[in-house]
Amino acid sequence: MVQVEKCSWERGQSVRLHGKLFVPDGAMNALVIMVHGVGTYGGCFDEWAETFAAQSIGFLAFDLRGHGQSSGIRGHAALRWIKDDIRVIIKSIREKFPHIPIVLFGHSMGGNIALSYVLEKDVELQGAIASAPWLLLARPPSPLLVRIAKWMSYIAPWLTVRTGISADQLSHDGVGVKSSKVDPLIHKKISVKLFSDLWKSGLDMLNNERKPNIPILLMHGTDDTLTSFQASQLFAQNAGEYVTFKEWHEMRHDLLNESCKDVVFQYIMKWMSQKIIQDGTV
Repeated sequence: MVQVEKCSWERGQSVRLHGKLFVPDGAMNALVIMVHGVGTYGGCFDEWAETFAAQSIGFLAFDLRGHGQSSGIRGHAALRWIKDDIRVIIKSIREKFPHIPIVLFGHSMGGNIALSYVLEKDVELQGAIASAPWLLLARPPSPLLVRIAKWMSYIAPWLTVRTGISADQLSHDGVGVKSSKVDPLIHKKISVKLFSDLWKSGLDMLNNERKPNIPILLMHGTDDTLTSFQASQLFAQNAGEYVTFKEWHEMRHDLLNESCKDVVFQYIMKWMSQKIIQDGTV
């Protein structure tokens, strides 16, 4: 039996964040905090939450600013706001479960956010997972467009553009985008401010010599045409002994919705049992 609790956090300036906490019945060996990708929201991971909970792993998925049921202009935020939000959420979870290992799990845009967060000093985490992180885009825009976006981020940071993501880029059956046609909480927007912040963050992480000091699982599909598989490889090579890099052969961007997602989950659980869960069991 899984207990599901609705959560919310007041973040000032009329901003309220919403999420759901899945608590397994009985002992809980760890807790995962999910950071979703651009245009999606925490509720897209309900199936994964149930799967984790069945293995005695708690799961919290929340909607970023400008996404899902959380406040804000659709697709708009600043990276520093998001990281401050995550800090507050981790603190609230730590107060609720003081002795449970916490793992930050980010997919795509969320992978950029999660990796950027854990590279900061003194984070209250025991591990992190990044799935197809946006370190670089597989098909980056021209340098001119990047400069224009940066310039506009100072003039009109809330200005949004369409992401242009197609169904066949996500997975072999396009399940992620198919669901967006019937889900009003999914959108295809990103602001020039959020884009510029993520772009700079990805480059900084690839060029920065700072290394993580907690275990990280970094996964990427070799057939990803959205975020760069090669950038994830490079990050893992430079990051040191704390990073485990898993290459998923012929898999596309959305590893969590690919046809072999059960195998992906099994690999994650094996990594968690080795690196996170204190007694080495699941």
